[in-house]
Amino acid sequence: MPTPRERDGPPTTRQEAPRGLGELVLTGVAFALALVLSIPALQGLSRIWRDSDFYGHAYAIPLVAVYLAWSRREEIRAALRPPRPPAFGWLVSLAAASLEVVMVLGDVRFAAGVGIPLLFGAVAFATGGRPFLRPLGLPLAFLALAVPPPGFFLHEVLFRLKLLVTDVSIAILHAAGETVVAEGNTILVPGHTLFVADACSGLTSIVTLLPLACIVAYFLGRGVWRRAVVVASVVPLAVAANVARVVVTVALVSRLGTDAAQGLLHESFGLATYVVGTLAVIAVARVLR
Repeated sequence: MPTPRERDGPPTTRQEAPRGLGELVLTGVAFALALVLSIPALQGLSRIWRDSDFYGHAYAIPLVAVYLAWSRREEIRAALRPPRPPAFGWLVSLAAASLEVVMVLGDVRFAAGVGIPLLFGAVAFATGGRPFLRPLGLPLAFLALAVPPPGFFLHEVLFRLKLLVTDVSIAILHAAGETVVAEGNTILVPGHTLFVADACSGLTSIVTLLPLACIVAYFLGRGVWRRAVVVASVVPLAVAANVARVVVTVALVSRLGTDAAQGLLHESFGLATYVVGTLAVIAVARVLR
């Protein structure tokens, strides 16, 4: 005669209770409050994007970050089913919110900008723990790419890149038999004086190709190290593309005059540099697959 336990079958493992409607509402309210706290920092970033020669593309980054989160919606939904908020999660979100308010009041735009993904990450951790934070890690990290580094850092990088591009370009031109001389970021061609402008430094290419490289690495790359190589390749590729731009411009100026260094022809070189850089990043991702 079967015992009651045998009749009912083997004991089943205890399932975690699904997240209730009230908890989902609280999660939504927490993210809404984080968004409200982020509005002043977003406004400050928007002014930087508008006035910067390097970050005009940043307006699209929050939209792409939202798309990346949407592409992982199944993982996010699964993480929200069992309630797993850590006991000290509210302290983490409170600290992130306090930091954001202080940075906004102090007009520290870089820290306030970086505080936006940190705040949303803290809220995700507080409301769902690590299982909820994990699928949001990539979108939040991508969102951080919309934050320009501090001005002093950008100026130093810009200065160093212009010197690097100038020196490498001069070395190539000398090897090709061209008569040119460099003084800082100034290139002296017989009868002409050219300046390696900010747009030819490679910085614009780096900051615009970096978000694109992250997307390419995410969708085309496999494995952490391969994706890291794709993203890291942006710097040498951007520098190489701008060296080629300067070399071609100087060679044309020595033969056609200064018209080759301005106007539509010169602008087309800038577009070509970005296109070549984009194709090169995709090529690196495909080679490493």
